[in-house]
Formats: sequence, structure tokens, C-alpha cells
Amino acid sequence: METNQNLTLLERLNEKISQSITFKLISIGILIIILLIPQSMINDLIIEREARMQETIHEVTDMWSGSQTLTGPVLTIPYKAYIEKEENNTVRIQEVTRIATFLPENLKIEAEVQPEERYRGIFKVIVYTAKIRIKGKFEMPDFSEWNIPQEDILWQNAVLNIGISDLRGIEEEVAFNGSTAKLLFRPGLVSMNLIGSGFHGPNKEYPVLSSSEIANENSGIHVPLHNLAASLADNEFTIDIKLKGSEDLYFVPVGKKTEVTMTSPWSDPSFVGSFPTKDKSITENGFTASWQVLHFNRNYPQSWTNTNYEIADTRFGVKLLVTADHYQKSIRTSKYSILIIALSFLMFFLIEVMHKLRVHAFQYILIGLGLSLFYTLLLSVSEHWGYNLAYGVSGAAVIALISLYSYSVLNKKNLAIMLAASLTAIYGFIFIIIQIETYALLVGSIGLFVILSLTMYLTRKIKWHS
Repeated sequence: METNQNLTLLERLNEKISQSITFKLISIGILIIILLIPQSMINDLIIEREARMQETIHEVTDMWSGSQTLTGPVLTIPYKAYIEKEENNTVRIQEVTRIATFLPENLKIEAEVQPEERYRGIFKVIVYTAKIRIKGKFEMPDFSEWNIPQEDILWQNAVLNIGISDLRGIEEEVAFNGSTAKLLFRPGLVSMNLIGSGFHGPNKEYPVLSSSEIANENSGIHVPLHNLAASLADNEFTIDIKLKGSEDLYFVPVGKKTEVTMTSPWSDPSFVGSFPTKDKSITENGFTASWQVLHFNRNYPQSWTNTNYEIADTRFGVKLLVTADHYQKSIRTSKYSILIIALSFLMFFLIEVMHKLRVHAFQYILIGLGLSLFYTLLLSVSEHWGYNLAYGVSGAAVIALISLYSYSVLNKKNLAIMLAASLTAIYGFIFIIIQIETYALLVGSIGLFVILSLTMYLTRKIKWHS
């Protein structure tokens, strides 16, 4: 008898708790917090997939060639300098060798970039082959401003340097063609203070050839190396380079006036770097872009000595990357998961209160898991179809799932249709916020204000205390 009375009390307590609005709100709040745990795991999955994509890009580019930065040509001429050095209370004059650097008077670069798509699994990587022609002119090096006598200038050790960030991308022999001389380069740099990697000339194996020797390069006669500076002075030169690379192609404006023209059949370029394009044209058949940079636009002179400048900081160019912003958009979308779950639970809660229906906590959990499943669908589908289409497909699937389930739970067709319309509005609202990143805060704030106002209006006559 006592046991029956205890069971009756427990049943009454359970009935009272199940009908308590306060207890229901607390339960919904706890469920929302619990559902944030799988949402955190989904965020980690998105980051992991993005990292895997980057690893794939590096694997492909390591076998092909990395991003390329073209610097030069730059003329370096060593000279003798004398410094005082004190040893054993005796001042001695010590001879040291220093480097003077000279940049071209003008520089014109024409680049034809041919992209190529490479695949590794589901990931696509863009590599390219560029045909680059460099035209320019040097003035005769002038050491008078530094008060360096002619006899201290080591003309015979003058070197012409061209910087290439990844030397694996050079496909053909690179030759310098001038009006009075021809020069073959060799790999590596004599001095790496200015340029990290590249090639230089001349040297004993590849000397400067005079104009009379250009007609017969196999004459075997080595002309004096000091002819390099003289042959460069006021004579236009041409350098042709065939270069492989991936992701992006940059140029450093070393000319007193640097002009770069680039053409490519790639229809989705991104122009980057320290200087904007002067002119550009982008169509579905490719792009054409040009830059013009004056020496006044950069923070280093045309010639200097005993100084190092970070000239690579002034580079500019183009990126040929495959658009992979679906990962970033997926992460941004997942940040609104708590909003979607909370609003969805709010709709079901209001239906319970206003229509005097009952939705069990387990049913809330299933609805929350369905809402969380949206993000894994969005991630997996976007890797194949892109973000926008994936959002529509994933959103439609989740809305249909929850609407059909709510119809079976509530057993009212009009309420299921209303829930479907509300979920469609919520997902549409989030999609708009993701697309208009600049005004996301403004639109989001206005949207939340409208939702709160609508909720207050619909619940204005509810007797919460009863």
C-alpha cells in the first residue's frame, strides 16, 4: 500500500515537471549546450580538410615548381675600399672589397602565362608555364658620387644578376642578348645580400662575347670581362626566360621605370602585391594586365654601395589559385550554429505553448542532431560542387527532414508547413549574412531585432505564470 502511494507521488511529480514551462526552458538550454559539442568537432573537421588541401597543393608544387618571383637584372661591381684598423697601438690601413649595385635605367617585361590544371584526389591545383621577355637598358656605372677612384674599381669582376625564387622552374638555357655583346649565365649568385636565389654572369666558363664574336660563338676567344659594364651602357638588352611555377608569379620593379604586361587564358586572376594594376581586362577567355612603377614609388635608389635593401618587399604580380573559399565560408557558417539551433528550438517551444502540444526532450535531440548534420553535408558537398550550391542542397535536405519529422510528431500539416517556411527563412538569412561579409554585422543585428520583435508580438498574450 505504501509502495503504491510512493509511485503515485512520483507519477504526480513527474507529471508536474513535464508540464512545467520553466523546466522545459532549462532542458532546452541544456540541450543547446550539449549540441555545441558535436558542432565543435565539425569545426575541427573543416580545419582538418582545409589543411589537407594545403598539403596536397604543396605536394604537387614540390614536384613541379613553387611560386616564382623574378628580380632583375641587377648589375654588381666590386671595388676596393680602405679602412683603418688598430693593432698593437698601431693604426694600419686595411684593404677590403665591397660591392656597388646598379639597377636598370628602364625595364620592360612581357609575360605570357599558360596555366595547367593538376588533380590529386578531389583537390585541384593550378600550375603554369610562363614565357618571359625582359627588355631594358643600363647607364654607365658612375662611382664619382662615392669618391671612388677608377683604379680601385674591379671592372673585371662585374656581374649581372637575375633572381628566380625557385630555380627548378627554369626550363631552358637563359641568354642575355645585347646590341654589342651576348652573355650566357650560370646558376647561383656570387653575392646573396640582395637576392636569395637566381643566376649570374659572366664567368670564366661563360664569358662576355664581343659583337664580332656573336657570329661565331665557338671561336674560343675570351674577351676581357670588364667589357660587361661597357657593353651594357646605353645599349638595350633582351633576356628570354621560360619559367615553370605554381600559385603565383611576382615581379620586383628594379627599373627606374618598370613596365610589366601579362597575358593569360586564366579567367579568375587575383592581382596582388605592393602596386595596383595600371590597366586590366578580365573575360571568360582570360586576362590582360599591365603595371607601371617609377623609382619614386619605391623606397630604394637606382644605385648604392655597402647597403642592403629589402627590394623583394615591393614585388607585385598575380595569383592563379583555385578558389577554395568554401572552407572559410563553412567555418563562418558554423559559427551561426547556436543561432540556428536556438531559433529552431524556440519555434518548437512556442508551438508547444501556443497550441498546447507536447514535444519530448528526445525529439528535441533528434531535431538538434538534424540541424548539426547540415554542416557536415555542407562541407562534404562543397568540396565537389562549391559553397553556394552545397548550401542550397544541404539546407533543402535538412529542412525537408525536420519538416517531415515535425509533421509526424505534431500531426498537423499547417504547423509542419509553417516550420518549413521558418527554417527556410532562417537558412536564407544566414546565407545572406555569409555572402555580404562587409555588412554582415549590420544585417545580422537588424535580423535579430526583427526576430525578437516577432517573438515578443506572438507571445504577448501568453499567461506564463499559469
